[in-house]
Amino acid sequence: MKFRAVITDSVHMRELLNVVTIFSRINKNLIINIQPAKVIIQIETEVEASQCLWCEIDAGEQGRSSQGYFSEYVMDGVDKEHNQIYLAVVAAHMVRALSYVRNNAVDYLKFKLVKQDRPCLAVEFSGTSHNDSDIMCPKLQHDIPVTIAPRSEWRNFELPFDTVYDLTMLLPTVKSLRGLLDKKKNISPSVTIYATLAGELSLVVETDIVTVASHYRGLKCSRARPPDEEDSEAEPLTEAACKVDAKKLATLFESVNFCDMKMIANIKNDHLFNVKFEIKNNVFINFILPAVDFE
Repeated sequence: MKFRAVITDSVHMRELLNVVTIFSRINKNLIINIQPAKVIIQIETEVEASQCLWCEIDAGEQGRSSQGYFSEYVMDGVDKEHNQIYLAVVAAHMVRALSYVRNNAVDYLKFKLVKQDRPCLAVEFSGTSHNDSDIMCPKLQHDIPVTIAPRSEWRNFELPFDTVYDLTMLLPTVKSLRGLLDKKKNISPSVTIYATLAGELSLVVETDIVTVASHYRGLKCSRARPPDEEDSEAEPLTEAACKVDAKKLATLFESVNFCDMKMIANIKNDHLFNVKFEIKNNVFINFILPAVDFE
């Protein structure tokens, strides 16, 4: 197995730090899935639990600064038939290793899978610093211990890429939603999200004493593309709703802080709520929460 990747764009470096920091607030462990065409960073959780959070980074177009995320990207998986690598890593260790890029100029950020006493993900930086008499180019390296997941465990980390939703909607600003969700999580453990084809979005919390609803109108909404095998005689939905854990959803919106991103919600009626943060054309975060019932 082999893995080597280099990032030379300082904006991309800080975005990666942002992603790992967000994920560390949701779960203490991360899974890094390395594939020939992309890298997926996800929280470690059982697939059966239905809650998923992952960031997908396109590894294509290396060396083209206007398109590629990585200036260099090389990997060899377990074998030709199973050309992937799954690494388990402590999220806090990744945050600590990457935090240098937050306030320092860095020429490159390099990742490499190495073997010492145990497998490690080496994170290397090189930057330029000035003092009164010298120009220095220090090189720093963190060796983060990782666990390489055997193929027998890969199914535990498979993501629901083929999920079919009923409605998809372009969401309002993250600042607006963050404030509402922060208030609603203190009223009820769950929040119900309603969307209609007419472009209406409602966030509703209910208790034995009060029902509080917030409404948005004029949002862009459409039916999600149905699968080929869907029953053609079934009447398509014009509205969809899902009740989810209010604190989990609020925690995500409290953590997300990217400039110029687009947010898209997908709802599978009474089953799943998905929000997709499109950070760049080649980078996005997906968060899926299952329907809950706290009654």
